[in-house]
Amino acid sequence: MATFHTLIVQPDDGRTLVLNALNAAKKSIELTIYEISDPQIMSALEAAKARGVAVRVIYNWYSFPADMQQREIAPAIQELTKAGIQCKQAPRTFEVTHEKAFVIDGATGIVMSFNLTSEYFGTTRDFGVVTTAGAEVTEISNVFDADWNDKPVTPQVASLVWSPVNSRTKLTSLINGAKNTLDIYCEEAEDPGTLGAMVAAAKRGVRVRFIAAVLSGEGKVNGNACGITYLQSGGVNAVCKSFLYIHAKMVLADYGKPNAQAYIGSENFSCVSLDDNRECGIILSESDILGRLQSTYDSDWAKPSVTVTPDSTLIKACLGDPAGRTQARRKARA
Repeated sequence: MATFHTLIVQPDDGRTLVLNALNAAKKSIELTIYEISDPQIMSALEAAKARGVAVRVIYNWYSFPADMQQREIAPAIQELTKAGIQCKQAPRTFEVTHEKAFVIDGATGIVMSFNLTSEYFGTTRDFGVVTTAGAEVTEISNVFDADWNDKPVTPQVASLVWSPVNSRTKLTSLINGAKNTLDIYCEEAEDPGTLGAMVAAAKRGVRVRFIAAVLSGEGKVNGNACGITYLQSGGVNAVCKSFLYIHAKMVLADYGKPNAQAYIGSENFSCVSLDDNRECGIILSESDILGRLQSTYDSDWAKPSVTVTPDSTLIKACLGDPAGRTQARRKARA
């Protein structure tokens, strides 16, 4: 049986699979990215350009504050541009361009939850998928071209998950379809629809486990406190962990059963991520990939959790109050 997908687990796997693909490029590299500055990735892109590969980069810009644009984003883009790489600011069509995906030689795609800055190869729990499935690679490339030219596009490939087109529908369907287990990582726990689907799954007898990041720097100890408290009150085994920064976005449904599937991508469980951003994810069913996801999850689940204090006011503000929902839509994180 042909194998079309290879799993990347961060920080375990580091840069190897990404660098191998870039170093093998012969004709073209297309990259849509939220943040980029890692010296090894930058060098690989520049070396590809130097040996005649056509390299294009769409990068997030408009949603960053001005100081971050100048301090972090502009220097990397200036370096790539100096090397002859075509770089273009992502279209204003999207609240945030949060997609992280490569297409190499029109034959290999890499869909990632991690950014291309150094910390994502050492201090975060993240995932990526290398795909050689023709329809997937072609669609990722087609969406790149549409965004490069600021043109509309309607993706059709069933295994790919795109914001703002179909991510809410596909992720909710994956959660709603679970019959036995759901193991989920997500940096953010904010979106009423997807969190409500997890609670509904728990209430129909699915064992639901959820690992989120400890979000700080927003005027409260943990920006995920309201979402975690809501999930816990609805029967979901929901926790925050900090042994690594939980940046992953992964849903593993019904592992060990014939209908088992997993999602990996850039989409967070937030309104802005699902409804307003450009995001990309992928749905997989290969048993070896699902097995590694399960073993990684079980190992992480066993590590200590961070205490989250229940707060009914936070639940209402985040998940019930329209003003809270509007505020959540405006948040943009890596």
